[in-house]
Amino acid sequence: MEPITTRRSLLGTVGAGGLVGLAGCSSQSGDGTSGDPYDDGSDSDGNGDSEGTDDGGSDGTTATVALSTDLTQGVWQVYGGVMPYYTNILEPLIWVTDEMELEPWLATDWEATGETTWEFSIREGVTFHNGEELVADHVVWSFEQVLAEWSYAPGWLHIEPGNVTALDEYTVEFETMDPFPTFPGTIAHNMIAIQHPDRSRENFEPIGTGPYQVEEREESQYVRTSAFDDYWNGDVELEELTFNVIADPNTRALSLQNGDVDVAFEPPKSRVGSLRENDETNVTTNLSPGAVYVGCNIYKEPMDDAKLRQALNYATSQTDLVETILSGIGEPAKGPVAESIFWSGHENLPDYEQDMEEASRLVEESSYDGEALGFYLSNEQVDGELLAQALQQWYDEIGVNVEIQVVEEASFEDTVRAGDPHLVLESSGTNSGAADYLIYETFHSEGDVNERLYADEGTGIYNLGDEVDRFIEEGFQTGDQEEKERKYEQALQRIMEEAVVVPINYSEYIVATSSDVANMDLRPIPEMVRWTGLQNA
Repeated sequence: MEPITTRRSLLGTVGAGGLVGLAGCSSQSGDGTSGDPYDDGSDSDGNGDSEGTDDGGSDGTTATVALSTDLTQGVWQVYGGVMPYYTNILEPLIWVTDEMELEPWLATDWEATGETTWEFSIREGVTFHNGEELVADHVVWSFEQVLAEWSYAPGWLHIEPGNVTALDEYTVEFETMDPFPTFPGTIAHNMIAIQHPDRSRENFEPIGTGPYQVEEREESQYVRTSAFDDYWNGDVELEELTFNVIADPNTRALSLQNGDVDVAFEPPKSRVGSLRENDETNVTTNLSPGAVYVGCNIYKEPMDDAKLRQALNYATSQTDLVETILSGIGEPAKGPVAESIFWSGHENLPDYEQDMEEASRLVEESSYDGEALGFYLSNEQVDGELLAQALQQWYDEIGVNVEIQVVEEASFEDTVRAGDPHLVLESSGTNSGAADYLIYETFHSEGDVNERLYADEGTGIYNLGDEVDRFIEEGFQTGDQEEKERKYEQALQRIMEEAVVVPINYSEYIVATSSDVANMDLRPIPEMVRWTGLQNA
């Protein structure tokens, strides 16, 4: 089979592919913000009618940013009704660099003082928006709020309420439930922000330490902020920054082209070409810590045959999928963990370059006997149906029958964890500096994806068994970054040799700006963008 090299030829052939919808829905949109620490709440192709403010344009001292995410809804009441993502109003103890490494922020240093205890030194001379100085008690109060309000926080952070203590004015001790070497990276996440106790939930008045402070908030519409003159970490270029909630991606792009906004996150991929060709707009793509892959249920016949799984890998061209369906946004993947995460092992993983003859040979040698394989995906997976249809076409070429099942997002995880699918279109990613849970939760026998079936039936879904479990445990428990990289790479090599997954792409996010905008400080985690140096002529 000749490789598919154009979007038109690929979309023309997959468009007629059959889909079976569960619960009667096959939408590709998402909406809102769940507050899940692993969910950024973004919506690349959703629909909505929120328009934000309509006072576009700039005098060189202001800028307006269009986001799909509602900055005011969901779990953000704990911070006075404004999201710490994107806005730079509130800050965490630890930041994340361009290389996904940990950067001291409101904490200047930290160390493990025991198997389950950590001491953090709090930066001196940091001022809250109300003029008070940051001290250890504020850090304790901030963590206690999160632990009390979010039911998932104690399990996520491995801390129980009452186990955060101020040792002195600028030292905080954290006691974790168990040995947790990745604790610093886990809280390198601006969802875990430090705030002042005087913040008002009723009047929607956050009080943080960031370079911008809230001036006005209109629910589900916009948040207007002003530069904080006493910011601890340097000067702020713009006097005012407004964040508009515009759920529809086409409206975000149109607002940018009309001059109503200066920055638009995640315009539709279909508009990227025209935005790039327009002299008045620029487009930037940034590799994120996200990946898309097809997971193979290795405990469900016939996917328990490694030769069949390897055949599906050889039948797949990641380059064609990225260049066509994904419009060149993203990078072809070799594994299930994004290349931007230092221990992904990308360079050393097996390379299944598309080879339809080899794929057909492996199918012939496998136990596969023509049965239909259930290929499941969430109705909210962006481009999911098109990706599934393209794979279905290639697999048909090698004699493998795939039936696509589109599942409501609300029941998708339960469906996967019950072990019903043969194949699953999965997305992974992290919003923090510690991505260890990506490999543990998916590929360790006691990780969240596998634990139900592992406990009940001794199987699981994606876990290979004791050897990979050991590599993952050793990587998870070490604080030595080189050792972590070595152990996780060993696990990922075994995962790919046994073809537990079919990698698709490493994700990129898109930001379009007016040509007047300069010095955007984008990070791999889009929610951790920095605005202090932003200029708008």
